Amino acid sequence: MLRLIPEMGVLIEKTAVISDLHLGIENAMQNSGIALPRMQIMDVIERTKRLLEKYDVEKLVIAGDLKHEFGENLPYEWDDVRSFLNSLDVEVSVVRGNHDNFLAAILKDYSIELKEKEVVKGYTIVHGHKDCEERKLILGHEHPAIKIRFRGANYSFPCFLVLNDTQIVLPAFSKLVAGSDILQTEFLSPIVKRAEKIEVYAVESEIFYLGELRVLRNILQA
Repeated sequence: MLRLIPEMGVLIEKTAVISDLHLGIENAMQNSGIALPRMQIMDVIERTKRLLEKYDVEKLVIAGDLKHEFGENLPYEWDDVRSFLNSLDVEVSVVRGNHDNFLAAILKDYSIELKEKEVVKGYTIVHGHKDCEERKLILGHEHPAIKIRFRGANYSFPCFLVLNDTQIVLPAFSKLVAGSDILQTEFLSPIVKRAEKIEVYAVESEIFYLGELRVLRNILQA
């Protein structure tokens, strides 16, 4: 049985799945001339450990983009991925994301294979940047969020997307990748692009069902 959890992941019995941690993003931002304090890794470790303990998780699957930089392994990425893996006492499986081109060099010290997909209890876990024909899927990549303006203030909530009743798009686990507004932006994943039905579940300490995306977009346009 698959369960959406407000810790930005899904639970399949004793296996948890999260996506888009983007460890080391601060290093990439600094290289682009944007000063950003190095603070994400401790937050990610603390939230991951709380998730594992709360649900008595035995295996953790990362559905892609464990690190951030496309073209190389930056110093922060080496340090942060190692710190993250060293903090865990459960089995870890890592699926390749589009940001993970050189991640295997770090993972080999932990004897962790960088996989193209992982199958758990009938669900195929991929990152989502490539097409995949399996009916029951779990993916990331989109960083979905819903952004609402109310009484002069803007609110943004990460969200899960459920495609065609059997496919789950995860919110980004990293708090530094704010999310793409599903009411305004086009999707990136070919899997999501072809979905006939997309249901939205927003996260704010709990999970709230908001309805079908096409209905929400029609309300916005009205």
